[in-house]
Amino acid sequence: MGSAPHQPFDWVHIPLNATTTTASLRLGHHLRIGLLLRSSFQKNLSRLCPVPRLKDLWCQRVNQLKGINYSQFTNGALNRNNTRDEGKSHLETSRRNSFNERQWTNILLAANILIYIAQIASQGKLMLWGAKINSLIDKGQFWRLATSSLLHANIAHLMVNCYSLNSIGPTVESICGPRRYLAVYFCSAIASSTTSYQFCKVPAVGASGAIFGLVGSLAVFIMRHRGMVEGGREELQHIAQVIFFNMAIGFIFKGIDNWGHLGGLLGGVAMSWFLGPAWKYESMSNDGSRIFTDQAPIFYFINRKRKPGKLN
Repeated sequence: MGSAPHQPFDWVHIPLNATTTTASLRLGHHLRIGLLLRSSFQKNLSRLCPVPRLKDLWCQRVNQLKGINYSQFTNGALNRNNTRDEGKSHLETSRRNSFNERQWTNILLAANILIYIAQIASQGKLMLWGAKINSLIDKGQFWRLATSSLLHANIAHLMVNCYSLNSIGPTVESICGPRRYLAVYFCSAIASSTTSYQFCKVPAVGASGAIFGLVGSLAVFIMRHRGMVEGGREELQHIAQVIFFNMAIGFIFKGIDNWGHLGGLLGGVAMSWFLGPAWKYESMSNDGSRIFTDQAPIFYFINRKRKPGKLN
């Protein structure tokens, strides 16, 4: 959760969330995972086969790891004879895929902004309807466990959380794919609200619990794919420092819902571990292609394994 004010309905004077501020600044400075992931995967792919422009195709397809097999790397774009319009086509494709890789992050950012505008237009009624207020949840208003993550205490709170989401969201979306990304985000938000409900009495709002969940998801991905992520240990150390520093600030300053942040973080870790992706090398096909499968626990739970895909 973002903020936990001591005056339940005095939302206007809630101080800027120091936890989220620190997280956003540290994440914006340190989390270079997107480039490192692509750089590292590109190096691995270049060693696997001599197919031209495969590294470019990896960047274009990285957002499709959610469930599409690696055979999709081989398409018409690999045609060596079509070189005249290659530069123009590649530029257009890069722009299109750059948007696709962060499409849901953009939607979430827009949703947060529009909902905040609706908060102002409703003169606080939307806030009172959707905030995490324990006494009202006790009376059966369970929707607050979800809606509180869509609300913000003030414009500064909104801007900081949007900055944080913009820093971490596109990377997680590109490596998880849209469906898993949204599942991690919203489950982390609910886990954040639920933990805050159990351990924090004061009202709270904000998307930072969901954002902490994305940080946890990224950490799980790096740990699972240590052999493919360049500088993975350093990035895990940066993530650990961000988490530790934010939790420490939460103990020092009042009005910070540490329980919400911790719940969101653990929710993101759990969901990412369960949903994946967890790419594992399986075998070599007759044509020399390396076959990988997504061995995330969810596929064992439903008694089937991810369909193998070729990496040509």
